[in-house]
Formats: sequence, C-alpha cells, structure tokens
Amino acid sequence: MLLYVRKDHVVINCYRTVFDLLSIRVFMGEFSFIKWIRKREKRRKDVILGIGDDCAAINVSSDKLCLITTDMLVDGIHFDLKKCTIRDVGRKAVACSISDVAAMGCQATVAVISICFPEHTAEKFARELYEGIWSISDEYNIEIVGGDIISGRSRLCINVTMLGRDEGLKPIRRSGAKGGDVILVTGTLGGSLLGKHLHFEPRLKEGLLLNKHFKIHAMIDISDGLTADLNHILEESSVGAILYEDQIPISGAAVKLSKKTGKTPLYHALSDGEDYELLMTLSKGQANKVLNSVLFEKGMIGRIGEIANGSGIQMMFSNGNIRRIKPHGYEHLKS
Repeated sequence: MLLYVRKDHVVINCYRTVFDLLSIRVFMGEFSFIKWIRKREKRRKDVILGIGDDCAAINVSSDKLCLITTDMLVDGIHFDLKKCTIRDVGRKAVACSISDVAAMGCQATVAVISICFPEHTAEKFARELYEGIWSISDEYNIEIVGGDIISGRSRLCINVTMLGRDEGLKPIRRSGAKGGDVILVTGTLGGSLLGKHLHFEPRLKEGLLLNKHFKIHAMIDISDGLTADLNHILEESSVGAILYEDQIPISGAAVKLSKKTGKTPLYHALSDGEDYELLMTLSKGQANKVLNSVLFEKGMIGRIGEIANGSGIQMMFSNGNIRRIKPHGYEHLKS
C-alpha cells in the first residue's frame, strides 16, 4: 500500500503494511491533527475568525460578517441506517450545522449539501433523505442553494456547509472565558444515543437571544461531550474550571442508558456527545441575569460550575471532595 507522508516541505514515498497504517491511527487524534493544520495556516486580512471556533467568520463588508461551518456525517459513525430512517439522517445533518452557528450567537441562512450515495441507491431513498433536509431547513428558514451528488463503493456520506450572518452582533468565540466566570449550560445532558442525537432542536433562537441581551464571554455547542467541549474553551482561553457534581443536569436518557452500560448517569452526562446544548461562560452578574430572565423557559439554563485560574477540569463532588478529572468524549482518528 502506497503512503505519502508530508513533513515540512519534504514528501516521503514509502510502502507500509495495513498493520502499520492502523498503528499510525492509534497515535493520531482528531484534535492534535487539527492543531497541526492550524499552526500551518496563513490568515487573510478578511478572515476575522479562522480555525478554532464553531464557525469561521469572513469580513464581507465594512460592517457585516459571513459565518461558515461544515459538518460531515457517515453511516455507522454518526447514524445507523439499520436503526433510523433516512429522513432522520437528512434532518440531523442540517441540524448539526445550525447548532454550530447557534454556538456563535448568530443567524444561519443558507446551506450547500454534498452527498455520496452508495452505488445503486434507489431514487426513493434519495428523495426521502431530502425530505428530512427540507423538514428542518424550512423550520429554520434556511435555503439549500447548491451542493454535489455522487455515488461510490462506500457507505452513505453527507456533508453540509452552512453560512450565516452576524445580525449586527459580535460572534461569540471559545477563547473569551475569564477567571471567576460562571459556567452555564442549556437543557439536560447524556444518553443522546437513545434518540436525542437524531431529533435534537438546535439552540439557534437561544444563541441569538444570549448574544443580543447578555455579555457572553465564551460559548460552544456540546457535540463531543460536556468535558471534552468545556476543555476546548479552557484551552482556547488558557484557564481551568471547577464543575459541581450535584448541579450537572442529567437527562432521563442518561439514567436509562446507565442501566445498560453499567456506567453512572453522571459519567454519561459528562462524556456522551451529540447533546447539542449550548455551554457558555459569563460573569456572575450576567449569569444571574440569564438565570432570572423571562426570555427563557424556567429551568432551560442552569449553572454547573465556574472558571478558575490554572488549567484542566476539577470536579467538586457532593461530599465536598475536589478531584481533577480528565476530559472525555468522542474523538475521531483515535483508537
């Protein structure tokens, strides 16, 4: 098998066995690879935000920004066609990208969708996929303006590129968390595998309201898992965090799933991905305003911790003990 390995400006052409390639995968993680790419990217003057946030932001005029994000979903990883409908897949693909724009506190507008169908796909199957796409794009007033359709000897793969606008607001980044900030989260967490990962509602309205009426220092949507995504904020902001065990909003699905896995509901709330809730940090004063605001349903947003100096994540358990915990969530390319 032919492998091209690029190191600086030297391209090495070598042969490796399949076993060697699998060994390489064990040591390469999704996030470390992204960091490698990020270090080598040059920034154009009109690129306001590049790699490192839920969306990139491009300056399209003196007072307007275009938000751009993209998500790729593959059968067997992000969905299982043996357990869900193809309509569910279409809806989820668009919802994931809407959630990225929501995490920036901006408005999603149009999308470009590319699909690789397995060979010999029936037209009815393809049309059902688009029925799912339209079901949510119509709900959020998003127009599908283009894309690409191909087929191949592979599983179904769908990629959505979503564009948004800033609505006169400053996009909320991951890098603004400050010591003393309160950590808030929308909804409940964990157990998304039991159905939420397919049928969640992106927090687009909530993201816009938060950005318009409050001063949010940092925000992200929970796709990889609470601790994994919180760690993205911490690394980008060069701070640490303390979570409160008895304030983590554990979903009923997490409790149900724990009976099957043998892991605690708390573990699932901290580690399960694809909740697509908003995780944010802001000052204590602003946090109190959010928690008491009539803009949100009672109990929709809760306090789960605070930002601290240092690095990493600590957990204050209900017995008063404080212990450092490792961020855990889904990561591609890692064994």
